[in-house]
Amino acid sequence: MSAEVTVRWLDDGQVRAGGIESLEAAVAAESAWVDVLAPDQGTMAKIASVFGLHPLAVEDTLHFPQRPKIDAYDGTLFLIWIAPTEVIDDDVRMQEIDAFMTRQALVTVHREPCPSIDRVAEEPQLYMTRGTDWTLHAIIDRLTDSAFPLVDAIGGRLEDIEDVMLEEASHEHLEELHRLRRVLLTVHRAMGPERDVLRELARQRDLVSEEAYHYFTDVGDHLARVEDALDTYREVASSAMDIYLSSVSNRTNAIMKQLTVVATIFMPLTLISGIYGMNFRYLPELQWRYGYFGVLVGMSGIVAVMLLFFKRRGWW
Repeated sequence: MSAEVTVRWLDDGQVRAGGIESLEAAVAAESAWVDVLAPDQGTMAKIASVFGLHPLAVEDTLHFPQRPKIDAYDGTLFLIWIAPTEVIDDDVRMQEIDAFMTRQALVTVHREPCPSIDRVAEEPQLYMTRGTDWTLHAIIDRLTDSAFPLVDAIGGRLEDIEDVMLEEASHEHLEELHRLRRVLLTVHRAMGPERDVLRELARQRDLVSEEAYHYFTDVGDHLARVEDALDTYREVASSAMDIYLSSVSNRTNAIMKQLTVVATIFMPLTLISGIYGMNFRYLPELQWRYGYFGVLVGMSGIVAVMLLFFKRRGWW
């Protein structure tokens, strides 16, 4: 797939759009936004030469995936932002956005189509007229908010599993519980460092205006909510695991109790049948006409008395 480049720039207060051939016009404008989908080395080299991007940062845009981070290069900020998009079995699909920001230009790079960028691109003038920091904030804010439905869906499923395990725990529920715990850990590893990225970004006061700073702080609050939700659901997962282990233990104890009762009942019966199985010549009951039936009745009586005793004690 070849790179798709969309160049937007302000011209007399109006947003113009074009392809990679419009880079020169974007450089001369007071504010520009270059969006690159499916970057390749040639395209990034051309954009880097026009905007003076650092080679190390450009290299990172060509190697997916990366970890969230922020680097400063002589008036240019380079950051990597990651947001989870969907869960497929044990795998979490991530959306990675690489961004270069100067006072006049914003360059966003991503491998796959990004709904958050598309929503911002529907009304670019709203953000570009206020500055590149506002455009970047709009993208990051939407990426962060997109994580809430996914995390809430995981939490809802965990709560359902917890309720089911209270009634009947199964191995299938245990496997799904392990899967969801791995998913939560993956999302935490991806989004955990982003609060540090935001703090460093907000400190770049030569590129981030005072008003935009407060809005980036609000994104930090959203990230904190995501992290709190992840921590809560990880505790729910641990609680569900404890419930499963307790349920299995209780079920095992109940089975062992029933088996013990059965074994206890058969102990005197085994003793009686063992005695009369010796067939000694002078065993008195051997010559009794009703001896066999009398022993059966006696054994049945023993069983009835023991069952009644166990029932009253609550052992059966």
